[in-house]
Amino acid sequence: MLLDVGDLSRATGNEKEFAGSESRLEIELRGDRFVFRDVQVQGWAKNVGGKIYIKGNIDTNADLNCSCCLTPFTISVASSFEETYYATASVKEGDLDDTGRIYSGEQIDLRDVIIESLVLALPMKPVCHPDCKGLCPSCGCNLNKDRCGCSPQEPDPRLAALGEILKNMND
Repeated sequence: MLLDVGDLSRATGNEKEFAGSESRLEIELRGDRFVFRDVQVQGWAKNVGGKIYIKGNIDTNADLNCSCCLTPFTISVASSFEETYYATASVKEGDLDDTGRIYSGEQIDLRDVIIESLVLALPMKPVCHPDCKGLCPSCGCNLNKDRCGCSPQEPDPRLAALGEILKNMND
């Protein structure tokens, strides 16, 4: 998404609202592919003394795979972002703070900021529903849909003492 800031950069204090959308946004991150659908972005931008401060919100739907049962599912994702952009011509050594970005011309490309915000808003361990039973560790059966015929696993003998403590606590 490109934001035209030509009119903003002319005078300190100029500001404007913006909105945009993208029907599909795909991100590949460390071998995983994330698909966001119906991405809606809205916000405002302001010239704050030679730099452009941008604040916005993102609403979208993300297609994910459950980390327990591997079933695809969709969640709603809402995120916000704030960023300061410096014009290439106005940046002097030491002026750019750690969070600022540089732009050239009269447009700012918000794609990287939007992607960062969306990735940070995703759950670390996406689960299709809170009581997901996952997959059987022996046969791989989806325990949400079927019952498998596998025998219950024997507890690790190294944890036998802990099992006894828990048994005594429940009695």
